[in-house]
Amino acid sequence: MTRPAGSASPAYPGPAPVWLDRRTSVLRRGQAVRILGGDPVTLVTPSPTAAALLDRRRVIDTGTPAGAALARALTDRGMAHPLVDGSAVNGAVQCGAAERGAAQSGRTATARALDDVTVVVPVRDDAAGVAALAEALGPELARGMRLVVVDDGSAVPLTAPACPPGPAPVVLRHDCSRGPAAARNAGTAAAVEAGARVVVYLDADVLPRPGWLDILLAHLDDPLVAAVAPRIIAAEPGRFWVRGYETARSALDMGTDPARVRPRTRVPYVPSAALAVRPDRLPPPPGGGGQGPFDERLHVAEDVDLCWRTSAAGGRVRYEPAARVAHRHRTTLAPLLARRAYYGRGAALLEDRHGPAVAPAVASSWSLTLALGVWSATPAGLVLAAGAAGRAWWRTRGLTGDGRAAARLIARGSAASVRQLPEALLRPYWPVTAAVLLAAAPSGSRVAKGLRRRLLAAAVVDGLWHWWSAREPGSLPVDEPLGHVVLRRLDDIAYGVGVWRSAWDARSLGALRPEFRR
Repeated sequence: MTRPAGSASPAYPGPAPVWLDRRTSVLRRGQAVRILGGDPVTLVTPSPTAAALLDRRRVIDTGTPAGAALARALTDRGMAHPLVDGSAVNGAVQCGAAERGAAQSGRTATARALDDVTVVVPVRDDAAGVAALAEALGPELARGMRLVVVDDGSAVPLTAPACPPGPAPVVLRHDCSRGPAAARNAGTAAAVEAGARVVVYLDADVLPRPGWLDILLAHLDDPLVAAVAPRIIAAEPGRFWVRGYETARSALDMGTDPARVRPRTRVPYVPSAALAVRPDRLPPPPGGGGQGPFDERLHVAEDVDLCWRTSAAGGRVRYEPAARVAHRHRTTLAPLLARRAYYGRGAALLEDRHGPAVAPAVASSWSLTLALGVWSATPAGLVLAAGAAGRAWWRTRGLTGDGRAAARLIARGSAASVRQLPEALLRPYWPVTAAVLLAAAPSGSRVAKGLRRRLLAAAVVDGLWHWWSAREPGSLPVDEPLGHVVLRRLDDIAYGVGVWRSAWDARSLGALRPEFRR
């Protein structure tokens, strides 16, 4: 898709430089410049004036009106990301250490006063976790930050944790558990009443790493950013079995690259286990959802709902992996799978509120034809796949007027389609896949045997891709592949169980309905 580089949104508030995402390509042909990237993939044609502001280091100077407008257009599309004070690039841009150092020179993070920032901790029966978190927050509390702990029905009422000199922590109590959404709302109300402009939600089982907060606050200086989340990493990293899998692919870890958070993108949501927000920029939940940003009727997926409502209301939600918060991950199999199934139970609730945004698969006629052709592994199927890709390229070339850009767009779409098919068959639709295999097993036909072989290959290939793509840019994966592939399949089964249970509870298959596009 081709779009002009102009944007109706306010220009990006400099002077922080903006770097192109590592997946973004700059296509130069003579004096013409086009920018290909984003999520979903977009082709942008900047004006000559704006294109001149994009230097060979892939950085945009936001110190001029034209540069700020271009930066806003690209960051809104996920094609570029701000390099805020104190943040690291983390492989998100393709430039050398010398260039990064030059861009960051003179931009050392300055410790700001935190008297308008409050941390809200929703907790139930984890006094030790609250004490450890309060100790980890010592540097920020000493700078004036406040701490509000919401005891959501603990069997033994919590008391205020020991804190360094500064504002005394506040403990609110719900005599009966009302859920994490209600606890965060209660903490938000208390924080705002005390004068907080920024609220940071932290669960009791996380421990922030040094420098995390200033990076997040710098993002919130943008008047359009309503929320920003750090990367959640393992507090006790491992390499084998469950500990290794959680270190590499925790459900709370949104990856190594920064992103704008929107439905149906690489980072569709961020978890509220660690999330900084401007409450005045968050939309209220629809009628009956409670007083606060979170919908209190949701006891699961309330953070996904908040992200999607904020995006729909025009607010920006950002993911910034340069800020890091450690989490006590699960280290044994049963709790891991139980939690994955629990996450799946939010699917029907989200479908009821956000419709097709929660669709487990999105396909067009050409992409589905291509994926089926590739996975058929037959000469006829491969010819059909090549024909679908060629037709899509021809149509895209007509829209863009650029054969090279069209080829890159189709290549990215083709790769996504080939990956999506086994992901859908082995995750949300695995009960259907299993039923088909069982029904075909007695026949012993060549078709049945071929189907089993292809599904087995897809299960292994998908698991290996999942293992390989979780690595840090330029590094090897942190865990071993065999255990990762096995746990990937068990993870998918557990999540699928949760999705089907949510559909049963809602008496609706809406959360399982794929979306087909022309």
